[in-house]
Amino acid sequence: MSTRLYDPARGAAIMERHGLDGLIAAQNLNVYYASGYWGALMGSGREHLYYAVLPRLDREPPALVMGSFEWRRLMTEGGTWIPNLVGYTAPVDADHASEGPEGPEVGARPRAPGAHPYQGWPVRGGVRLTANEREWLAVQDRLRGTESASPVWALLKAVREAGLEYGTIGVDDPRIGHWLTEAGLPAKFVPAEHIFCEIRRVKTPAEIELLREAAQINEAACLAASGALRDGATWSELEDLYMAEMARRGGRGVYLSGGSGGLPDRRVRRGEPVMIDALGHYRRYHGDFGRSMVVGEPDEELLARNRAMQEGWREVLESVRPGLRYRELALRAVNAIQRAGFPEFCLAVPHSVGLQHTDDPAPMTRDGFDYGDPVLEENMVINVDLPYIEIGWGSVHLEDTLLVTADGCEPLTSMKMDLIVR
Repeated sequence: MSTRLYDPARGAAIMERHGLDGLIAAQNLNVYYASGYWGALMGSGREHLYYAVLPRLDREPPALVMGSFEWRRLMTEGGTWIPNLVGYTAPVDADHASEGPEGPEVGARPRAPGAHPYQGWPVRGGVRLTANEREWLAVQDRLRGTESASPVWALLKAVREAGLEYGTIGVDDPRIGHWLTEAGLPAKFVPAEHIFCEIRRVKTPAEIELLREAAQINEAACLAASGALRDGATWSELEDLYMAEMARRGGRGVYLSGGSGGLPDRRVRRGEPVMIDALGHYRRYHGDFGRSMVVGEPDEELLARNRAMQEGWREVLESVRPGLRYRELALRAVNAIQRAGFPEFCLAVPHSVGLQHTDDPAPMTRDGFDYGDPVLEENMVINVDLPYIEIGWGSVHLEDTLLVTADGCEPLTSMKMDLIVR
C-alpha cells in the first residue's frame, strides 16, 4: 500500500470551517497528496488527466480518477489508500448530448456517453505469472465495465458516488466546476486552492519523514556542488554538479541559485562572497538549503557578517514554537543579526515547505498573493531564509529547515553554518 500523505481528520475539520462538503483535487500535487500516487503522466505537462475526490464525511468513499490503462502501474507502485478507483477510456459515440431514444429531450440533463471497455494487453497462456502480473489482471477484471468515457465524466461519477451531487465542493481549478455544471451536476463550487495549502501546511508523520530525507539529501548535494567553487568557475558548473548529486542520492534538483542576479562578473572571483541556495525534492517533497562561500582567505568583514547571521539563527532556534507568527519570527532574526554587528542586514523570510517551495495558503487577489501572517503550528515544517546581497561586495545566505514541535523545534538539516572556504 502506498504512503498516506493526506490527514482525513484535519481535512474534514478545515472543510467544515470553510463550509465545504468535499474537495476535488485537479492539480497534480494535490492529487498526489490526496492519493499517495504520482501518475505516469503527471510530469508530462498535460493537465486534467487525474482527479481526487475527498468528501468531508468519512462514511462517503473518496475516489481517485485516472486512465484505465494506468491501473496496472498503480498496483506496481503500491496502490492507494483510496477505495474507489474510477477509470476512463474514450467515448463510444461523441454525439451523446441530451438525447433520448426519440431525439433531444427539452430540459434534460446531459447523458454520459458510453465508454469503450478497457481490454488491456493479451496474456500468454500456459506460463506462470508473477505476483505483480496476477495483481494486474485482478484489478483489470474487478474494474472492467465500470469505465467512463472521459476524465470529466469519470469525475462526475466519482462525485456522485461520494454523495456530493448536491453539496458545496471546493475545487483547486475553477474550470472543474464549469465542466461538471455543464455535465448536469447541481453542486455548488467554490475556489479552494488555498484550502488545500491550509490542509497541507501541517504535516503528517509520513510527510515529516519525506521532508527529513529531502532536507538531508538536498544539503549533501549542495555541499558537494560547493566543491566545484574555484576562481573563474561558471555558475552552470556548480548547478550541473548539484543536479547530478541530487539524482545520485535519489532526489531531483529544481535550482541552484547564487542570488537573483547571478554572479556579478558571470564567474566566481577570488575573495568575493557568494551565496548558494539549493532547492530540490525527494518524492515531490522539497529540501531548501543555503550557505555562504568564498574562494581564498576570507576577510574579517565577511567572517563577522557570517558570525552575525549565525546569531540570527540562534535567535530563530530559541524562538520557534507553536503560536508564534511569521512576522514576529522574522523581526527577531533581523534584530539579532543587527545587534551582532551587521546593521545593514534587513531581510528574513520564514516559509512553510513541503510539496511546494512555499507551502502556505495564498489566495490570489487583485494585489497579488495574500500570504497573510501565518501562525506556527505543531508539525509544520518551515525554512527561514536569511539572504543578503550588496552590489559591489557580494552575497551571503543562511537557510535551514525546522520541524515545529509541541514546545520548540527540531532541525532537519545539520545546522553547520561555518563559511565555506575553497
